[in-house]
Amino acid sequence: MAKTIKLRDITTQLNDCVYTTAKYPLLVDATGQACQFLKYRSRYLSILKKGDFEKETLRKALVQALHNGAWLVLDFDTVDCDLESYFEKDHFPELVLSPHELFLEENYTALLRPSDEFAAKVTYEHQAAMAEGAFQDRTKCHAPERVADINKKFDPKDSFRLVVATKQEPPAKLAEQMIILKVDVSEVEVKENAGRWGGQEKKEKEKSKEQVKLDDDLLEFAFDGDLEAVQKLLEQSADPNAKDGRGNTPLSEAAVQGHRGLVRCLLDWKAPIGSNPNSQGSDGRTALHRACFQGHHEVAQLLLERGSDPRTKDRHGELPFDMASNDETRAVLEAWDTAKTDALKEERAAAQDVEDEKNVRNEEERLQLARQKITAKLCELTEKGEKTSLQTELMDLDRKEAQSYRDDKGNNILHLAAANGRHEIVSMLLEEFGFAVNPRDSKGWTPISIAAFHGHKKVCQVLMAKKADPSIENAYRKDAFTVAKDDEIREVLKGVDAPAQAPVAASPSEVMLTPPGGEEDGEADKPKAKAKGKAKAASKSSGKAKAKAKGR
Repeated sequence: MAKTIKLRDITTQLNDCVYTTAKYPLLVDATGQACQFLKYRSRYLSILKKGDFEKETLRKALVQALHNGAWLVLDFDTVDCDLESYFEKDHFPELVLSPHELFLEENYTALLRPSDEFAAKVTYEHQAAMAEGAFQDRTKCHAPERVADINKKFDPKDSFRLVVATKQEPPAKLAEQMIILKVDVSEVEVKENAGRWGGQEKKEKEKSKEQVKLDDDLLEFAFDGDLEAVQKLLEQSADPNAKDGRGNTPLSEAAVQGHRGLVRCLLDWKAPIGSNPNSQGSDGRTALHRACFQGHHEVAQLLLERGSDPRTKDRHGELPFDMASNDETRAVLEAWDTAKTDALKEERAAAQDVEDEKNVRNEEERLQLARQKITAKLCELTEKGEKTSLQTELMDLDRKEAQSYRDDKGNNILHLAAANGRHEIVSMLLEEFGFAVNPRDSKGWTPISIAAFHGHKKVCQVLMAKKADPSIENAYRKDAFTVAKDDEIREVLKGVDAPAQAPVAASPSEVMLTPPGGEEDGEADKPKAKAKGKAKAASKSSGKAKAKAKGR
């Protein structure tokens, strides 16, 4: 069955269809506006261009797009969409329509030639050390790095998408093998050639050379502790949240060197949203992590007073306390009341909301902003295990859309619940909100594989009782059995230790479940509203209890 999409949603839909259906998209693009958009953002081949659909051209385009994680668009325009006639085993095989089969080494090897050249993957010394778990705190952003390894081997990326486009109705067989997306384009969009910008307003230009220079200088002087230079650069519109090659901000650079006065300057600049005290680098470390590692207890105290969260873990699961190098710093962290942190974060979030509203230019941007905030809220509640609050948030969403909210790694909240061992939330999502049990993230991981990897036995039991498939492989061709933490988890995956029925805790929202056959819409809304009220009341009661406990 075809799904109608808006031009502005094309990027999201092309990505999500693989997660939700395990099929590549076939665009029915009657106006050609979708292809106008894709021409500038993919490896684009047109049947109307001589040589584009020759077998060697198709082969090269396929392997290069796979290696680079790009989209390969085959535009049939008004010509009959006879993709089958171009299938050839060693050039463009039929299995190209199967995301799973295409990524198996035994299948893609036949497509490679000795003369093929692929973009090299360069690993620098600090990256190699990070992969081994070593602590690499800082190499100055401008300093040259030594190369540890250069890998030119073919390495398929799971961000690859095969996109077939046509202006006609697709043949029945192809419609079964792919997910059909019909692009809805208005006359105004056609007239304005809206496809060039994906149905949105023309994007702002990337940072100018002048802005890049200002930001680089800000990072440099923040690390060096030059307060006067930093103040001048901020007044010249340098970005206080600019990041160097490792994702570190000027605040983080100043903190790691212990420049307390400069840290205060950056935090004061357009407070409370000028400099984000909880910005994380590529290693997941915040300014607080880095200050604690160096033993700068006065800087750590200042960061805490401005909203740095001592509960934030880095990529290796370490808290700032775990990295503190002296007793003074540990004492500062132990004495801090995290209730103050929550209040400061709420203040910053409220100020950021006001600022975001000022920058919204049209309704489309307003909708995108709203979606980003909903996604962030759902993810936060899931990771913290706030089941009742999460339940309340989900009741405000369309049940079919709830599982489409994904973070930048392609995780929906079922993935996050599995990763964090929240078995009660996993049960709720599957039982009450109808989440699919085997969705994939951007690397092909399913919830059962994630739970098995982390050793969350109860989560594995719940998922297996709901017919999760532990044999589904991720982009690295490893399934749940392979990544399972131990033999005990593998026994659960085999069904040996799984309960006959997923354990589901009683909850106020049980009344919103509609039995087979359904009820009239008006009747169904009544229990839903009643459940929502109970859930909110429970959340409010819980909040009062927490506040009372803190008062003690």
